[in-house]
Amino acid sequence: MMTLPSSTGAGMMPLEKRVGYDGWLLALALILCLCGAMFVLTSSAVHSWRLYHGDSMAIFRNHLGRLGLGLVCMTIMAFVDYHHLGRIARGLWVAALATLIAVLFLPQPPGATAHRWIYLGGISFQPAELAKFALIAYLAMRFAALREDPFTFDRRKVYRGAFIVSLLTFGLVFIEPNLSMAVLVLGTSALLFLLSGVRLKPLAIIGGALSVPLACVAWLTPYMHSRLTAFANGILEPARASYHVKQSLIGIGQGGLMGIGLGNSTQKHFFLPEPYKDFIFSIVAEESGFIGALLLLTGFVLLLARAWRVAQRAPDGFGYYLGAGITLAIALSLVVNVGVTLGLLPATGQPLPFISYGGSSLMITLAAVGVLLNISRQSQQTRAEGGLPFGTP
Repeated sequence: MMTLPSSTGAGMMPLEKRVGYDGWLLALALILCLCGAMFVLTSSAVHSWRLYHGDSMAIFRNHLGRLGLGLVCMTIMAFVDYHHLGRIARGLWVAALATLIAVLFLPQPPGATAHRWIYLGGISFQPAELAKFALIAYLAMRFAALREDPFTFDRRKVYRGAFIVSLLTFGLVFIEPNLSMAVLVLGTSALLFLLSGVRLKPLAIIGGALSVPLACVAWLTPYMHSRLTAFANGILEPARASYHVKQSLIGIGQGGLMGIGLGNSTQKHFFLPEPYKDFIFSIVAEESGFIGALLLLTGFVLLLARAWRVAQRAPDGFGYYLGAGITLAIALSLVVNVGVTLGLLPATGQPLPFISYGGSSLMITLAAVGVLLNISRQSQQTRAEGGLPFGTP
């Protein structure tokens, strides 16, 4: 475990004991947010100048405002007992479900190909982000109750209910359509089922049974069909890959080992559409090179390792499953975004956590980090009182 010298200089004291929660997790999250702000600034200026009539800093200012709101959310959740989420998990999921249904019937901007956003007085919100977090809280509540009191609850009934809730959430996100978020919802819930003790074979059978109708729906939906076709063409013949992926790979290739310098990206000049959002990792690799991209990914790995450690040391089952679900959701978002940028996955609209231009994804991710900090803080209190963590010490 990493340590820092005590304030007196006598001996070494873990950072988490000095601040009352996992200070390394907090520091890594803030560093990633700082890197994100820097690359949003370098990648958005040209687009901002065009969209905001000569104001090259407008997008960056918007990002800072949303980042500030996200940090406020993180601070609040760090000091609010995470057990409250368990008490409201059902209501939170029902509210998220209502927004997922409502967004299907609400008007979208001209040219939009999907129903993903709710617009209220100039403020936009993506219900799928809330639904993903609400589903994690709900599954954590159900699995923790089953794990801690297995004689009170019918195991099959609990899993059946959890499966129905997961499938409903996945289905509503899928028909927006939002393929990347649907995959994240399905993947996170499946991994939480595995952590709760469900064997891999039943999940594999269910996944196989669902894959056929879902593949048919995806193939018959023009939006998803075009994305999948472009991905397949790119695998068979790289020259036929989608425009976005080709431009992303060009940017990564131009970066080389050390990059071409901050602010010097050529791909941000309207070759990559909205490079400060889903394809910002390409700008990172172009401007800071392989070394910069590797350092950024290392930061993510360290953050995920600390988050997983927090989950393992949670004082109870709900904290364990909640922390694990948050960690898995961030990890899968990272894999999907980077995979798309490198042409390894079909093009989707999944932002890079902490890095991409801010919105509901950034704010909810930072709020989730606040929950992890609260779990770590209560874990420290439990251990100080002689208690044992729920998971692996």
